[in-house]
Amino acid sequence: MKRSAQQVRRFAKALLDVAGAGSGAEAVQADLAQVRRWLDAAPAFHVFAASARLGSREARLRALLELARAAGFGRLTAEFLARIEAAQALARLGEILDEYERLRRERAGIVRAEIVSARPLGAAQRAELARRCGAGRQLEISYREDPGLCGGFVARIGGQIQDYSVSGRLARLRRRLAEA
Repeated sequence: MKRSAQQVRRFAKALLDVAGAGSGAEAVQADLAQVRRWLDAAPAFHVFAASARLGSREARLRALLELARAAGFGRLTAEFLARIEAAQALARLGEILDEYERLRRERAGIVRAEIVSARPLGAAQRAELARRCGAGRQLEISYREDPGLCGGFVARIGGQIQDYSVSGRLARLRRRLAEA
């Protein structure tokens, strides 16, 4: 693992360990969701985070802490951001947030899943698919449509892909006929 990837993982794991469980973790989660929105939707914050050459280290730290205070972040989140800035790793903040979220889900036993269907699914269909695909696991499911499937669905659960689509069945049939 490269040094930068280790740093990203170390920051994310440290925050997760310190935040613990319960209301402290929920507050940190809400604060980090706001930071994610800043990175995604506020060009000025994105440029500030990505460019360590904007201002002196002290001025950047003051600005970051003032921003955290104005946003109403808890002490833990403000200190976390300050440590990232002090380590000159603010440019990797998005990666750190991604790793934090991945580790949080892993610890909670939550598996990400995506179900792609040929047509929009009703509430009863979604519930049945969630029950069948869950197999005792807690799933966080996102749904989307892809008319190219012709019918059926494709479920991506963690690292597994379950293809029950018409186009997938036709592709498998083509391969079997080509091999015969």
